[in-house]
Amino acid sequence: MKKMSQIPTAEKVAESRFTAIRSEFHANKIDALYVNHLPSIRYLTGFSGSNATLIIGMEKAWFFTDDRYTEQIKTELFGVKGLSAHIERDPIGFLRNNNSFADIRSLGFDPSRLTVAALASLRKNLRGISMKRISGIVEKQTIKKAPHEAALIRKAAEIQYLVFQEILPLIKPGVRECDLAAEIAYRGRRLGAEKEAFDIIAIAGEHSAWVHGRAGERTVNLGDMITLDFGFYYQGFASDITRTVACGNPSDEARKIYNIVKQAHDESLAAAKAGIVAAELDGIARKIIAEAGYGDYFQHSLGHGLGIEVHEQPAISFRNTKSVIPEGAVITIEPGIYLPGKFGIRIEDDAWISADGCEILSYGSTELIVL
Repeated sequence: MKKMSQIPTAEKVAESRFTAIRSEFHANKIDALYVNHLPSIRYLTGFSGSNATLIIGMEKAWFFTDDRYTEQIKTELFGVKGLSAHIERDPIGFLRNNNSFADIRSLGFDPSRLTVAALASLRKNLRGISMKRISGIVEKQTIKKAPHEAALIRKAAEIQYLVFQEILPLIKPGVRECDLAAEIAYRGRRLGAEKEAFDIIAIAGEHSAWVHGRAGERTVNLGDMITLDFGFYYQGFASDITRTVACGNPSDEARKIYNIVKQAHDESLAAAKAGIVAAELDGIARKIIAEAGYGDYFQHSLGHGLGIEVHEQPAISFRNTKSVIPEGAVITIEPGIYLPGKFGIRIEDDAWISADGCEILSYGSTELIVL
């Protein structure tokens, strides 16, 4: 699969995203954009803290956080032209008192990111300024991952792979699911992960038929299929990978279904490229599974976008009939078949989309491992 060439630094990427966001102001009839979604703020500024507000004007951008992060922003914040940083707990009051809103008549905001109370407070403190609902204006630009961002996802995936290799010898009859999950978490941190990307899924036997089952006290038995779905954060970016393994010789039925899922996984990855409609890509895997007689047991979308958040756009779903997967998106491909009371099988990899294919960022074989 083709590798994409290296291009701009993190700061240059951020500047280009600011420019692209501003280019949509006129069409959306706004003079500025209010951003309070922390992952979006991190994409645009580099800030990794837990409290921030970003207001983007046509020429300037104002970043606000509280005094817990006075030192942190000195090293984290991108040196983007026109971006100023302020330690203020009342961003709107600060801008109003400094006459920064003098030329702003309409302020855009994403309604999915604001509580009713927060919106009411903004309207109260910005009398005379029209508040306009605009969804996804930032995410439209961050869906495409720059080379340095894809490299961080690749590193997060490498940590996942190394942990997976360390975990395999621990999988044997009598070990508890929760013990496997604890070992995964510990070993990931030891290898440099910031934290787990989501609650670790380490489930065996009939529990593996639970699509998002939590590791419990069930012990692994001989003949079990075991689903290991986990990822880690590395410098702010996440990996998300699934492997299903067998403890002892699996049944003929389990082998058969594993091969069906693997075919769906492989053919979907082979078809993944810029310009394909999300529902079309989902349909490749779904058709394979349905024609094998297991369509009712593939209960979720084929995949999703991946980056600073584990679930980003685009949704690789049969419902997503309008979204085209753009060049530079990082997506997961994760078909599965889940037989209630028996077992489930899922195989998942992370892929960086290019014009003529994709680069797999995750590591390791997808052949069935029998322990």
